[in-house]
Amino acid sequence: MISFGFWNLIIVIVVALVLKNNWRLDDEKADWKNSLFLKSSVIQQLIKFFRQPIVNFLVQAGVVLVVTRLLCYTGWLIYLLNQPNPPLWDFQWYYVASKLAHQHLSPFHVEIFNQSFCTLTKVCGFIPPFVYPPNIIPLIWFLGYFSINTAFTIWIGMHILAIALALWGANILLESKSLALRTICTISVALIYGLVRDLQVGNVAIFIAVLILWMFILARKHQDIPAGVCLGLALCKPTLAALFVLYFLLKRRFSLVFVSVVTVTSLVFLGLALTGNSLTQFLSDADRGFSLWLNDPSVSPYISITRLDLMVVGPRLFPKNPFVAKLLSDLIVLILVGLVGWYWYLQQSLTAWSKKIYLAEMVLVSCLSIAINYSQQTSSVMLIPAVVFLLNDLLYQIRNCTFSRKRMSVWLVGVCSLAVQTAVIHDWLIGSLANHWNVKAGELPYIMKVTIFALPSYAILAITVSILVLAISSLRQKQVIKFEPLNRVSN
Repeated sequence: MISFGFWNLIIVIVVALVLKNNWRLDDEKADWKNSLFLKSSVIQQLIKFFRQPIVNFLVQAGVVLVVTRLLCYTGWLIYLLNQPNPPLWDFQWYYVASKLAHQHLSPFHVEIFNQSFCTLTKVCGFIPPFVYPPNIIPLIWFLGYFSINTAFTIWIGMHILAIALALWGANILLESKSLALRTICTISVALIYGLVRDLQVGNVAIFIAVLILWMFILARKHQDIPAGVCLGLALCKPTLAALFVLYFLLKRRFSLVFVSVVTVTSLVFLGLALTGNSLTQFLSDADRGFSLWLNDPSVSPYISITRLDLMVVGPRLFPKNPFVAKLLSDLIVLILVGLVGWYWYLQQSLTAWSKKIYLAEMVLVSCLSIAINYSQQTSSVMLIPAVVFLLNDLLYQIRNCTFSRKRMSVWLVGVCSLAVQTAVIHDWLIGSLANHWNVKAGELPYIMKVTIFALPSYAILAITVSILVLAISSLRQKQVIKFEPLNRVSN
């Protein structure tokens, strides 16, 4: 029998060969030949350091091993999830809701959902209620036609397809044709923890992120009807998509918003009809279910270690003073929204209130979507555009500007904050440390709550602020380049 170590070696060799064949700057190298950024003494020293044989080898080996581990882990995960009794986690909620809809019963009714969950999954006791809006029902309707294991296998296949579309979309937005930079972009996006975590638990976050990503791609090409449909479908998880409706209203892309509203409204009433609900009955059930859902330890801002949003910052810092805790979180969110609004105003005033869609705006709205609303680890897939933005910003600096320590410091803060949203922090650090305490009982030490276990939330804030600073400074640089095209920009 061939051992797994043998196959691991084969995968390492294949990954190394693929990366070697795709590690070419192509035309980008010629474009950078006269770059003042690359001629900086600091950058030259870095280039000299990384060109040392031993350093070069270690970097290449590190990249190969990271990619190999990611592929092996994903392969084993897919294999384990398709065993007779796979860990279904979040998927179970969608499956039970679909089965109930097939019986013309309401998954939004707490007792009905709880009883059916126990019957279908054999998991009984207190079950967090189904708190999604009714427009999700038509989208998960097909699950009810299959057994739970068959439905889950299909669900996993859909996730793999969604991940492929996410990687493809990120490469479309990257402002470089270089194979090396496209490889870097693909690897960086794939390392975001939300992609693997979403595959682990079977959540819908990856589908929402892909719909948002392709909505943006289509909207930039002024294909408002398909973009509006994508946004309408994405609103099945409104915490991640609702802000984009406001954004497109402010951009005066009314046809896109109209199509999205028609799409989501149609799905809402279809979902209500399929579950035998009236709108008033749904609102009553949803209100009761939401109140119970807030008591779940994975949701509580005082206990949960899986939440990313900024609304948990106050409760972690001031667990014994709810008023001050909420006030602090709200103040952070208010300031952040105000700064993003200020950037949007500057961008629009410089472009004569154009309807054109800009990547920086889309990235900031994505960041706000997981910063100001309830969001968990799977929601970090919304940071895919942030990866592309940081790569594009670096490319812009190399092509057009001189080296700036301040700007590169901000850029590195963004990169390091994105690194926090990888399995290294979420699984290997937070996950392993959490095993030492009874998290659901709230036994975590205070110092741990406000430091290590709060890292993902702090990282979301740092990513948003760093991208905001880079976007605002880019506006100023582009203005200088516009009026002084013969000079390089020094910040």
